[in-house]
Amino acid sequence: MRFNHLFRVLISISLLIFCQVTRAEPMLNGIGVHQELGQEVFIGALYSESLSNDADTLMNNAQPMRMELKIAAPEGLTTRRFSRMWIEGMAVNSRADALTAQAENMVKFDGLFKGRFVKDDFISFTNNPGKGVDIAVNGVLLGNIKDNAFFSMLLSTWIGKIPLSSDYRDSLLKVGDVDASLRSRFTAISPTAARTAEVKTWTGAQVAIQAAEASSSKSSTAAKVAAAAVIAKNELPKLDIPPIEKPALDIPAPTATKAEKVTPEVAAVAVAPAKPATTTAAKVEEEEEEGPALTAQSLLARQFYVSDAIKKIRSKTKYPPRALDREQAGNVRVSVVIDREGNILNSNILESSKFDLLNKEAIEAVKRSAPFPVLPEEISGARFEFTVPIRWTLPE
Repeated sequence: MRFNHLFRVLISISLLIFCQVTRAEPMLNGIGVHQELGQEVFIGALYSESLSNDADTLMNNAQPMRMELKIAAPEGLTTRRFSRMWIEGMAVNSRADALTAQAENMVKFDGLFKGRFVKDDFISFTNNPGKGVDIAVNGVLLGNIKDNAFFSMLLSTWIGKIPLSSDYRDSLLKVGDVDASLRSRFTAISPTAARTAEVKTWTGAQVAIQAAEASSSKSSTAAKVAAAAVIAKNELPKLDIPPIEKPALDIPAPTATKAEKVTPEVAAVAVAPAKPATTTAAKVEEEEEEGPALTAQSLLARQFYVSDAIKKIRSKTKYPPRALDREQAGNVRVSVVIDREGNILNSNILESSKFDLLNKEAIEAVKRSAPFPVLPEEISGARFEFTVPIRWTLPE
């Protein structure tokens, strides 16, 4: 009897270990195309150990997950613009205390990307419960964020209550029901070997190795010191972040009735639109790419400034009576460029709805909100840009 009991215990332990070792690879939950100005920017795919069409379930479940993005824009994408999409997206979907707690991680995240993304680059964010978030480009591991909560904040940018793009969000929540042609196209995108080798230099280690090999007169000990110095240079120092108090945004689900026309859902994320180099937005993108790297203080200043801008625009946004009467609903995303005094320099639609009334109201709401607050000293540059996704939803 005692032997049988011990045998059953050993079998149970063995099965547990086997299940952990053979844990299923995350499955494809959905694929979507993110567009700006009618042009594709990147194609993204979300993988999860358990499939779901509920965003909260995915963001709050401590399970292996992965998000993969493949650059589709022919001109590529600046890495600064890319990382700030996520950073500002976190701002509108996270509590102020969570933002402050993750500030250093966001600065580290921003600093991992060098140069510029080119067409067919492949970016991945992998959530490993208990081990943090691995961040890689073209299969090259750039770094690890130790806190798993950081993955949920990244994910909230795209599937949170206030996503950058509602259409993209819906595409990621398909519970595996993905268009076969889009899946095939996504799978076929891959970077060249030369590009992958170039990305390896982003880590700094490859640069150190090349320098050591080129200098045959130096001893192996000196080469190791040189490599360590280059790697250390890329590591961000710990920052002492003073506590910053900021109320969390309270944005209820956007609905409207004919008796009471309520303000639609408004969200904002800092991202420069893909436009010709002669435009104001392109100048902003160029300034940001050449500007100083983000610090925890400047990052939080940006996030809190955008949060205030969201609330102001939301208070000025209306549901056009004729659009409501005609049961017109949809999403519009507007790019806003302001000067340091908060005056609007430029505003245009990045993503339009099929209804002119909603498109016009989106632009008018931004204009009614001007001027915005003066930019704080922590935000550098002569201009500042953010985008405002606005959603009008009819009553159920």
